[in-house]
Amino acid sequence: MDVARWASVGSVLATFALVARADEPLYRYEGDVLPYPDAGWWAGNCTGTCHESLEDGYFVLRWDYGTARLVSHGYLIATPKTPPPPLPPFWVEWRFLSNHRLGNNQLCDADFLILYRGFFDGIYMFGDAVLSADAGTVLRRLPINEFRSYRFETLDGNLGCFYVDGRLFTCETGGGTGYGMIQMIGSGGCDLAQPATVNEWDFVRYGTISYGEKIVASDPPAGFVDARTHAPLDRFTVTYDSSNYVYLDEISVDVSGGVAPAVIATRRLDNGPPETVEIVLDRPIPYNATTRFTFNDGVAVNTVEYTFAPGDTDGDGDADLADFAAFQNCFEVSPISGACLVFDFNADHSIDLLDFAALQPILSGQ
Repeated sequence: MDVARWASVGSVLATFALVARADEPLYRYEGDVLPYPDAGWWAGNCTGTCHESLEDGYFVLRWDYGTARLVSHGYLIATPKTPPPPLPPFWVEWRFLSNHRLGNNQLCDADFLILYRGFFDGIYMFGDAVLSADAGTVLRRLPINEFRSYRFETLDGNLGCFYVDGRLFTCETGGGTGYGMIQMIGSGGCDLAQPATVNEWDFVRYGTISYGEKIVASDPPAGFVDARTHAPLDRFTVTYDSSNYVYLDEISVDVSGGVAPAVIATRRLDNGPPETVEIVLDRPIPYNATTRFTFNDGVAVNTVEYTFAPGDTDGDGDADLADFAAFQNCFEVSPISGACLVFDFNADHSIDLLDFAALQPILSGQ
């Protein structure tokens, strides 16, 4: 690897941006408090079989199936009292988890409804699938029981698009004028073929859209990577100076050597702030190379670089006596893992004399 060619590695964040007002959340519902007083169960109280609770920062719904089929019970979680902005651009975002798989009943889990300036649209959400309101667009075979980040936005009030973990899901046309309505709805008790349904809601937020936010931090910090604590590195977070989100098509990846990973999801953290986005990769960033992530929203360009320097285990940027000591602990150990992966120079999944020969010329002796 030509480290000199990546002279900017030591500068953790390379950023240039136009000053712009950040995405501003105008409303927030956080799942660590109970919903509004007028929220609650439909079709009766569902006592003894349906439950709502607050757990670990989430609002949780449960449907316990008995020997007889229950009447389908839904729970209206939130219709915010704060109206959405009367004019676009407008975004609404939420985070949701379910253990319920998509079955024959497309209404037997949760949905999110939006009425905004003529849009009367929504999506159905299951633990392993997402459906558009007309069931014409389906995203299947998702990991079950895993939080996903959802987002709806419209820039002009005529076209509205849904995103799932930063990837475009579907777009619908709307238009006209109308009042604002946001509803999170959990539904269950109607599918005895599956275990009891559990929904968890983290938050719902909405506000206005702008561009030009700057990345002010990343975790782990950009620059040389400490392989003892971050091997392999297949995800990281970026934090902006203001509320912001990142879409998959805004990120490009380049490496100085090896195969560039692909970004497969952008997500919110558990009970995380609106300034921070998790970037999920399909594989770890390559060792003994620099990987550069460029975030371009059309106005601001932010760059985050990570480097596993050749033979460097402790993130100080070079291979020295401390790393040589680490190499001795890794020699002929099988399977290799953790910081030892940095010493697999020829990628043959073993640390042997060939790797020792590659390490010797780059040892600094310090």
